[in-house]
Amino acid sequence: MKIAFTGKGGSGKSTMAALFVQHLRTAGHRVLAVDADVNVHLAPLLGVTADAGTALSHPDNARRVRTHLLGTNPRVGGVERFVATTPPGPGSHLITLDTGDPVLAGHAVVLDPRTHVMHVGTYEPKDIGAGCYHGHLAILENLLSHLDPADDGWVVCDMVAGTDAFANSLHAQFDVIIVVAEPTPESVSVARRYRELAAAAGVADAVAIVGNKVADEADLEYLERELGVPPIAVLGLQTGLRRARQAGVPPRPDDLDDASALSAIAAHAAVGSLPPAQREALMRTLHLRLAGKGWVRAAHGDVTTQLAPVPATP
Repeated sequence: MKIAFTGKGGSGKSTMAALFVQHLRTAGHRVLAVDADVNVHLAPLLGVTADAGTALSHPDNARRVRTHLLGTNPRVGGVERFVATTPPGPGSHLITLDTGDPVLAGHAVVLDPRTHVMHVGTYEPKDIGAGCYHGHLAILENLLSHLDPADDGWVVCDMVAGTDAFANSLHAQFDVIIVVAEPTPESVSVARRYRELAAAAGVADAVAIVGNKVADEADLEYLERELGVPPIAVLGLQTGLRRARQAGVPPRPDDLDDASALSAIAAHAAVGSLPPAQREALMRTLHLRLAGKGWVRAAHGDVTTQLAPVPATP
């Protein structure tokens, strides 16, 4: 199960993702938490120090990961021909959430034998005026597309705030996308726009709203009225959570007055995920769209051959 948390900056998406990771840990699931926010909040919220040398997007790390994913796949033609939407193929190595998986063993921090944490990275001084965070996220796109579909663990990703996932393939990579919304016009406008873009992109069924910092029934009614759908879960104003954060302690479900929202998110994910066939078709379309870009052809050649042939119609 691959689940992403997003929303307006300051909505509480990173804290919600961290709480959900801890909820899954307590329930005994295997979990890979991925911090994909340029501000790098999820890793520290889980007690992990994130530095540039361990970032997935560090060129040396990205190359090592792609070299492993490539395996003997003849369609790609070499690690230098990887693009963000390169799919797995015959001979590709798929990632599992087992402790011994080479990608996890080489690039993740172990919280316990069943829980690992990765971070994509952020801007560094060398990137000033010459870097784009979309380039950093390409290795995450590769990682997500090469996860073993037979693995029964959870991947929990804290995404960049706002609607940035529609600038790449990330909106099509997750089973469920949780948009965290506060009962404010600014937060609601981001959530509303996310739902609009998801519908246009064909992933509307993957998106769900979670209300945060909801003080009373009027706040809940506001969210439902403005977004046109009820949140699948709601968290109120959490004094215990705020005190834990003020003390610099990673948030835990025990800090909540009522942790049932986390169970509701897990229950929704079990029944509300994006069908695999639909995701495969979307990813194929996105790959062909990227393959048609002039800069991709100039840098990587014809990457349309990375796709599996379309079966002939009888």
